[in-house]
Amino acid sequence: MTVSEARGQVNIMTDTPTPLKTEQELGQAIAIRIQDLRRDQNLTLDRLAKLTGLSKGTVVALEQGKANPSIGILCRLAAAFSLSVADLLNEASLAPDLPIERSVSRTLWTSAKGSRAQLHTSTSGRTMFELWSWVLMPGDVFAADAHSPDTRELLSVTQGAVTVTVGSHEIILNAGESARLVTDQSHSYAAASDVPAHFSMAVLERGGQRVPAPSSQAATSPLAVSQVLADH
Repeated sequence: MTVSEARGQVNIMTDTPTPLKTEQELGQAIAIRIQDLRRDQNLTLDRLAKLTGLSKGTVVALEQGKANPSIGILCRLAAAFSLSVADLLNEASLAPDLPIERSVSRTLWTSAKGSRAQLHTSTSGRTMFELWSWVLMPGDVFAADAHSPDTRELLSVTQGAVTVTVGSHEIILNAGESARLVTDQSHSYAAASDVPAHFSMAVLERGGQRVPAPSSQAATSPLAVSQVLADH
């Protein structure tokens, strides 16, 4: 899938001024970042394409700033460079890790209907541990490619209802319900009622090249639902 075919383009929008205010600026910033990282890690275009699972043409378009990456493509690039998405978007801090570090929320996906996905914070490095919040407007669907093997997500719905699909498994989560997901295969989230769906998400992805798991390994369901009682 090329960048232009990806669902939902990345936007960087925050309540405080940042140098990345438009998709075009983001595309240019990512282009420079990819060039620098590929040079530093001595990767050819062909090798980076193989690591990300993208076509060489897509990698070239990204590196030339001619395409704006989707969330899925950002994840693929980050994993290929052994970085988190946050590290890919911003130069990693050279300061030593502190017990507490302030982070800035970034809106990485919006739709014409007003849906949005915000990345609030994440760890640095190859293992991506991220905290997100989502709003899906009625009728909107967000579809994602497979993450790295054994990627785990925790999802909790606070308003409305969400249809969660992972591979051939599908459930509807209502407000107050939560689920554990294994998202190393294609998956999607969709608003399942006539009101906006609000949910939070934690993602643990260890990075590495995406290799679809054989069907024989799918011994357990990728969805494990747990009820959350609002009054407890």
